[in-house]
Amino acid sequence: MQTINFVTSNPLKLKDVHPILGNHTIFKLVHHALELPELQASLDEVAINKCITAAAIIEDSILVEDTSLAFNSLNGLPGPYIKTFIQQIGLEGLIRILSDYEDKTAIATSTFAYTKGPNQPVKLFTGTMHGKIISPSKATPHETSWEAIFEPDGWHISYAMMEKDTKNKVSHRYKALMLLLDYLTQDKSNDTP
Repeated sequence: MQTINFVTSNPLKLKDVHPILGNHTIFKLVHHALELPELQASLDEVAINKCITAAAIIEDSILVEDTSLAFNSLNGLPGPYIKTFIQQIGLEGLIRILSDYEDKTAIATSTFAYTKGPNQPVKLFTGTMHGKIISPSKATPHETSWEAIFEPDGWHISYAMMEKDTKNKVSHRYKALMLLLDYLTQDKSNDTP
């Protein structure tokens, strides 16, 4: 069985990835909690750079993920900088930024970058979910993730309010991981004599 090193310092990502992959895995996922530098660039460029950097450190196959939350009224901001925005102004600050805008729609994007190792091509797998920004629920007062203020289209609750199993079957991260699994399944069958 192939081993893929999943590099993230975010425990929430790890909690989502393992259940989504579940029994679908054709590889063993090994977690590495490395804090990787993030370029000030597009989501794809950030993911590619993190993947190349991690491959050089670990010297093996690498999987990284970068997430974006793009507000349509702000032309895509905060986008890949969502983590920094939350650290600086919190969820209430994000909501205040949108207070003067009628359009509260947003797009959550998950981009996984995968490479077989150092100096190997990096493949990207992207999933998106459209939705809108809402005030956090009183039921999730200690939630600090943007999932507390993102309500996906077709639902009337935030990601944070959804049952984990349900969220993990519809989320942007789920969509990206299904593309990754398809690729790895096809790649494995191409390696079979």
